[in-house]
Amino acid sequence: MATIHAIPLAKILGRAEKTKFTYLKGFGQNVEFGYYAWLVQDGGNNILVDAGATAAQAVESWGRPPETVQHVQTLDEGLAAHGLTVADIGIVILTHLHMDHIAYIHDLAMSRKIVQRVEWEFGSRPQPIDRYYDHAFIDGLNFEQIEGDQQITENVGVLFTPGHTPGGQSVWVRTSRGVGIITGFCCIQENFGSCPCGSPTHDLTIPGIHQNSMDAYNSMVKVWNAADFIVANHDAKYITESEIG
Repeated sequence: MATIHAIPLAKILGRAEKTKFTYLKGFGQNVEFGYYAWLVQDGGNNILVDAGATAAQAVESWGRPPETVQHVQTLDEGLAAHGLTVADIGIVILTHLHMDHIAYIHDLAMSRKIVQRVEWEFGSRPQPIDRYYDHAFIDGLNFEQIEGDQQITENVGVLFTPGHTPGGQSVWVRTSRGVGIITGFCCIQENFGSCPCGSPTHDLTIPGIHQNSMDAYNSMVKVWNAADFIVANHDAKYITESEIG
């Protein structure tokens, strides 16, 4: 069995922007969310899911008001809490190439870096309208480009989950709690409603930021049906609840 731990890096207050996560719901409502990396350990494999971003980068890259962002810790500090350094990370799985998921990637240059091929192709030459991409963060690095669902280690694999971005991938982890899935699309727990994973009755709300709404919904259903529990990758609860499974 593998384990999952959250490494929270920044806490963000989105003023009146909840609907960026919950499409057409929550207009005018505030939302708290986090920037994270996720430490997955499977036997001797130390894996990071995403490479996070800092509070300062939220201000510098996206113009967030400084009073709405809070530094939590650096990636080095987060890894040190588990007795690790960046040199101990053998694999980095990037769910997608938005800045807030890749900003520390140059610190992990010696790791095996995995991304979906279609995401790499788009992220290397993004449409100017999509301000969430910044190819400067990935310039000069080599990435392993995969296609579709893949198993990575004995208890870890990826599901191709496009919609939020062209080549998003969610990461499944076989844990003592069952199969947990770290979403490859930006969401909070509220996107999945309150019903148990896999139940025929569900109230799924796609991410407010998406490139294809139908793909986004189908990807949520795919994750919903495959998971015993879901790790919504921007939910604020993981800022204080780091041990997941």
